[in-house]
Parts: sequence; structure tokens; C-alpha cells
Amino acid sequence: MKKILLLFLIFSFNINSQIKGKYSNGNGYDYRTIIFQKDYTFQYLTGGCVSESYGKGHYEIKNNKLYLKFQEQSVEFNSEYYLSSHKIIKTTPSKKDSITIKVKVLDEYENPLPYSYLNNKSENIGVSDINGEITSLKKNTEIKLPFSESNYFIQLSSMGTESYPLNITPNKNYEIEVILKSHPERKEIIQGIIFEYEIIRIKRKILELKLGESLLSFKKN
Repeated sequence: MKKILLLFLIFSFNINSQIKGKYSNGNGYDYRTIIFQKDYTFQYLTGGCVSESYGKGHYEIKNNKLYLKFQEQSVEFNSEYYLSSHKIIKTTPSKKDSITIKVKVLDEYENPLPYSYLNNKSENIGVSDINGEITSLKKNTEIKLPFSESNYFIQLSSMGTESYPLNITPNKNYEIEVILKSHPERKEIIQGIIFEYEIIRIKRKILELKLGESLLSFKKN
């Protein structure tokens, strides 16, 4: 009987495919808050002692999974919000089905910044060496990306700096220089990525989600 009831609840939830309200996890030193709106939009806040992050977008529930799809901000917004900056040193045509990018990362004093990370929407694709050059897992300074006419979102960050986002169109080869500024007491903007959670349990005021190996329990406020 319990199994039948559980299947009924899961089936009913998948039909509704909607969560409403404000759910929080953690405390003032390490917290996450998700605000689910009626129009399938959400706001997401997370933070702790060192930094805070904020993002918004649209959510979707499918096959007992919750997807938070963070919207990308405009180039104008990012250039006004972030203190970090970048410049494109050179571009060259690409005649292949892939392009290469070379990225050099400097600190705010324009010294090479080692151990800074280059990420796309889903994974780490390079780390800077002592010269500030981003190298791939194979230690190449030229990182290959699939050729495309669509925008490609990448983000650079290091310990104590902003997580600086930028978009390129990977239809040519790039050489890019990025200056990462120290992280001030401000919220980082989460954008251009998707969080995928497994839904473990939903009750009247409890939402349990699994992200990787972490089990997150949210209470409705």
C-alpha cells in the first residue's frame, strides 16, 4: 500500500511539475535559498563567510529531476557589474571544424596569475600555469573548441577573485587576455549554466534534492 501511495505522489507531482514558494537550506555561514515563482521562474541565492552568489532564470521538472536554468546577462550588464576585464589580442580565421583559444590571465597589477580556472557551462577546461597561460589537461596552451556561429559561454576565476564571465563566437581562433580583480564584498552573478538536481522527497514544507553526492534538505519559509 505504501509503494502504491508513493507512486501516486510521484505521478501526481510529475503532472503538476511545479514548485511554489521560498525554500532555504543551511545557516548564515553557509546557506542556499531558492524562490520558485508561479510562472516557472526562480531566484537563487547562496553564500557564506567569504562570498555570496545570486542568479535567476527558468526552472523545469522532468523525469523526477529539477533543472535550474540560469539566464545569461548581457555584455553591457557584465561590463558594468564586474571590475575584471578582458581584451581580445588577436583573432585568425579557422578553416577546420574546430577553433583554438589561447587565454592569458593577469592579476589586478597585471602580473601572471597562476591557478586560475577556465570553465564552460559544465566543466573545467583549463588551469593557468606560472606564466598565467591557461593550459588544458594535456598541458597545451591552445585549447580546442567546436566550430560554431552561436555564442559560447566561458568563465574565469581564481581564489579571492571575481568569477568573470565572457561570451565568444567560436567561428575563429582567439588570443585573449583577462585581468581578474580581487573579489569585493558583492554578489557574484550565476549565469549561463544549468543546475541538475535529483528530486528525493517533496512534502508540504520539505524539499530534498541530491546534487552529485550531496543531499540537500530545504525548508519552506
